[in-house]
This record gives sequence, C-alpha cells and structure tokens, in this order.
Amino acid sequence: MKRLAQFFIIVGIFAYLIGMYQVWLRFNPNKLAFSDYQPVVKDTPFVAKALPTRLEIKDRKITVSVLPTNVVNNVWETNDKGASYVLSSPLPGEKGNSVIYAHNWANLFGNLPSVKPGDTVEVMYADGKVKTFEIRYTSIVAPNESTILASSKDSRITLYTCAGWFDEKRFVAVAVLKDA
Repeated sequence: MKRLAQFFIIVGIFAYLIGMYQVWLRFNPNKLAFSDYQPVVKDTPFVAKALPTRLEIKDRKITVSVLPTNVVNNVWETNDKGASYVLSSPLPGEKGNSVIYAHNWANLFGNLPSVKPGDTVEVMYADGKVKTFEIRYTSIVAPNESTILASSKDSRITLYTCAGWFDEKRFVAVAVLKDA
C-alpha cells in the first residue's frame, strides 16, 4: 500500500510539473515567433480604414477579429482577442505575402489545422470591403523556417498557429487572392 501511495505522489508531482509547463507555454510571448524572421520596413504609412478587422473560414467554423501587431527585436506581439496581422507585411490583397497568426486556442485558430486546399478565407476591412482568398496548400514547419513568410509575387496571406507536441512547430495555411 505504501508503494502505491508513493507511486501516486510521484505521478501527481509529474502531472503538476507538466501542467505548469503548459501554463508557461500558453502565456509565453515568443510561442508564435519565427526565430529568424526579419520584418520588412515600409516607407508608406497605413491608412487605418484599410486595415483588416475580421477573418472568416466558414467551412472550418473560424471567425476571428484581426488586430494589427508589430514584430520588434524578434518579439512577436500576441493577444487573446483575435488574430494578429503583422503590419510590416503587405495588406491582405496587395501584392506580396500578408502574415496573420493566432494562438491555437478554440476561440482563435484552434480549427486552422483542419483547413484544406480549396477552402475559402474571407478578410473584412474597416472600410466595409471584403476580399476572398483560396487556400492553396498547408504545411507544418519549424520555427526557424521563416521562408514561408517571404515576400511573393502574387497576393497571398499566410495564416499560421502553433502545432505539434508542446507547440514546437507551426501549422501554416497559404491562401491566394481569388480573381486577382
């Protein structure tokens, strides 16, 4: 009986440590970072009315607010109220690769890993416009594979969230503007 009690104490301590590690991971500001991403500095200021405000992937039941964020000294701003749009990337729908990311929580990008090529992504803007993108491909990459965020010649958005054991990978979905 004493051995059984010791076993449960050890299992309990181990479970507690894993739980604390998971809490730390959840609130770690660098969790969604790509380690070698260098943001592009833009010359042109943004017009507030043109910023994206909402993103929907109806087939996968994803509807999130989109909030502007910055990457400063490789610190990726995160939030728990919506997806983050990297201001140093082009506006969604402009030529280039727009980067939008969010935690893999149920209320944010928790369903993102279920997207498939052909799914439709709608981006709504502050001025009421809506642009439609089509998922072309998905991938799971390491945090040091920032080439997925590189500029492009087409108008695309790269959506990503954490994936894998202890969120050590990134699930990426790349969508291209329809009728461009």
